Amino acid sequence: MPRIHEGKKYDRKERVYRYIQRFRDGVSEREIADDTNIERRSIHNYLTELSAEGKIYKDGQLWLPLPYESVVLRRFDPDPEEATLLYLAMRLFVKQSDRRKEKAEILLTKLSDILSSDIGLGEILHAAAHEMAQRPKDTGYEDILLIVIRGYIYRRQVRIIYSPYKGKPFETIISPYLLEPSAIGLSTYVIGHSSIVSTLRTYKVERVIEAQLLLHNEYTIPEDFPGLELLRNAWSIYYGDEVVRVILRFHPEVARRVQETNWHPSQQLAEDTEKSGYLLLSFDVADTTDLKPWIRTWGANCEVLSPSELRDELMGEARRLALLYGWKANTSDSPDHSRFGDIFGG
Repeated sequence: MPRIHEGKKYDRKERVYRYIQRFRDGVSEREIADDTNIERRSIHNYLTELSAEGKIYKDGQLWLPLPYESVVLRRFDPDPEEATLLYLAMRLFVKQSDRRKEKAEILLTKLSDILSSDIGLGEILHAAAHEMAQRPKDTGYEDILLIVIRGYIYRRQVRIIYSPYKGKPFETIISPYLLEPSAIGLSTYVIGHSSIVSTLRTYKVERVIEAQLLLHNEYTIPEDFPGLELLRNAWSIYYGDEVVRVILRFHPEVARRVQETNWHPSQQLAEDTEKSGYLLLSFDVADTTDLKPWIRTWGANCEVLSPSELRDELMGEARRLALLYGWKANTSDSPDHSRFGDIFGG
């Protein structure tokens, strides 16, 4: 079969795109092929490319147009230092991704083509794209993530079925106000208005089991929505107006490592006056749920001093962990802060 000239291919693809734009409620691949008199296989290829370009999307068996023209990006012309920072951001994204994201692969390949001859980052960007391609493929998750992203970009509501960590799945319509990644659990969260409670909610995208973009349901982000400021009191993703003071004691072996990083906007560092060489790290957070995994990574080099509820909870975990590994203490069941502080807090 003779190869179609690139110019003719572009014209045909543009014709298909303009055809789909006429159908606000969607049109099937077969209908497009019949009405345009273009071979079905070619139609399928054009639809795949248009979808990858963010111009259309598929809902069931129907293809619908996205308001692409309203969000065409301006030319991006980074200098070498900015391009390197962009590479670092993408590298961090690849490292925190536990599944394959083909959009990210495409972006990395595009960046590679742009930067390879300019500042020599092409090969390493191709390597990053290859690394992403080795992640387990989860088509359902990637489709859901793209639908949520498109809802955010085009300011269209998204109907989701959400499966919480505890409880039964439920349906709600969300208006995405903010997308936020979290290194904890290698996850992505969407924050926005939820119809089921008629207020702001945070949903983990990995727990969304179905998603549908509602192209006819537009929304606006309220002027009083604080954006990233909403997360100022969060350790990672759990936010709120009220905060609790957390005080942690670190062993001298890791004190320098703790001092090398600004862990939270409210953090304060101080030498421990009670234990020579130890370091105290204190900060204010709205919730300790996503803080606990971070504390656990320090093992016996980190001791919770405050709040008492968090200390007691981690003491209980330490006790169960000791029993799991066959260690039994001659202690009563009541918490003994001093003993467990010495054993598990460094």
